[in-house]
Amino acid sequence: MTTDLRSWLALLDERGELGVLGAPIDPDQEVAAVLEHSDGRRAVRFDAVKGSRFPLVGNTLIGRSHLGPALGCATPEAAERFAAALDRPRSCRVVDRAEAPVLEEQLTGDALLSALPLTRQHEHDGGLYLTSALLSVRDPVSGTTNLSINRLQAAGERELRALLLPGRLRAVFTAAEAEGRDLDVAIVVGVHPLLVLASQSPADRALDDLEVASALASEPLPVVTAPSVDAVVPAEAEFLLEGRFRAGRREAEGPFGEFPRTYGPGGPAPVIELEAAWHRRDAVFQTILSGGREHFLVGGLPREALLLRALRKAGLDVAGLRLPESGSCRFDAVVALRDPAPGAVTTAMLTLFTGAVTVKTVTVVDDDVDVFDDEQIGWAVATRVQADRDLLVVPNAKGSSLDPSARAGVTAKLGIDATVPADDRGRFRQMRVAPPDPDRLRGHLAELGL
Repeated sequence: MTTDLRSWLALLDERGELGVLGAPIDPDQEVAAVLEHSDGRRAVRFDAVKGSRFPLVGNTLIGRSHLGPALGCATPEAAERFAAALDRPRSCRVVDRAEAPVLEEQLTGDALLSALPLTRQHEHDGGLYLTSALLSVRDPVSGTTNLSINRLQAAGERELRALLLPGRLRAVFTAAEAEGRDLDVAIVVGVHPLLVLASQSPADRALDDLEVASALASEPLPVVTAPSVDAVVPAEAEFLLEGRFRAGRREAEGPFGEFPRTYGPGGPAPVIELEAAWHRRDAVFQTILSGGREHFLVGGLPREALLLRALRKAGLDVAGLRLPESGSCRFDAVVALRDPAPGAVTTAMLTLFTGAVTVKTVTVVDDDVDVFDDEQIGWAVATRVQADRDLLVVPNAKGSSLDPSARAGVTAKLGIDATVPADDRGRFRQMRVAPPDPDRLRGHLAELGL
């Protein structure tokens, strides 16, 4: 299991899941349109993005079935694998700068941001954006590295405007700014999916996100100290931009199409001034389609791991947990419980509502329902729920600031109890087909090509 983007792309290519477009393509919405039509089906590499000499790739995490290969496990075990990495981070392997592929070549000359294949994805977006960049910042409280993905709007050659939602990065930046200090930041683009996932780890100031990524990898993650700023970055990233958040400076940013598939509003945003840029030889730039499956899963799997830990801490026997793609892997949750005791269903609902503030609908099912099968979930709701008996509504709760139906981030939350009564399971038992000779059945199906 390797830890760089190009080896992941090679795997996708071997599986017939990487398309290559050699024709010239416009970064203004044309790239996004191709990615949107390919969403959930294949990754796409664009070899001739107008205005840039670097190729661009998107849709690199094609669907949920790719989480297992990315993390070196079976896909249904991906949340467990991520939770284990949060519990047991692993030290990285520090390499010399001369050995770090990301520092093989420096981007020189007046052109910096304009040399990169930045895209405008939606018709009302405020400008060109970096959508897959990982911001690496050293937390002065603990000395650990925080990774995050933030909206980054390009302005000129060396300025980025960053949306900082509540979280660890904003806390570190706010503290530095209160002391009148600029904040060093290293920005990497073009990394393996496990690093993108690790960047969504919970905002624990004692947690080193690079060490989470290292625990997800088969070998310790190679990292390097950035040449010009106080930050540590993955040594095998494709691009590195070095800069500083300028204390006290704000400029207009946004709007931008977000994960609910609606626009997040614009406003004054902190400014990063770039000082240097580096890249691998034959580097490939990366984008994430905002509102696409990759965007959903990158934010969804780490939340699933966090919620799985919370449910087990509450003493619940969890058979499965999923944040469905239909809710952008943010708004809806489905959890299967084994033989839930009295009160367990309500406990599960409240744990999920508070464990991730974005979650607004929770469906609880028994362990005979596959949480990864939308049809089974719908069947459980259709056959096991009565609206006057099995619904829990929590009004005036904290929700997502990006939910267009919420008012100033305040939402109502809905719990759906789709479990069966413990004393009446026979009436709700799913019918099954049990052929007397399974081996003969397999032969029949093979003859039919099924």
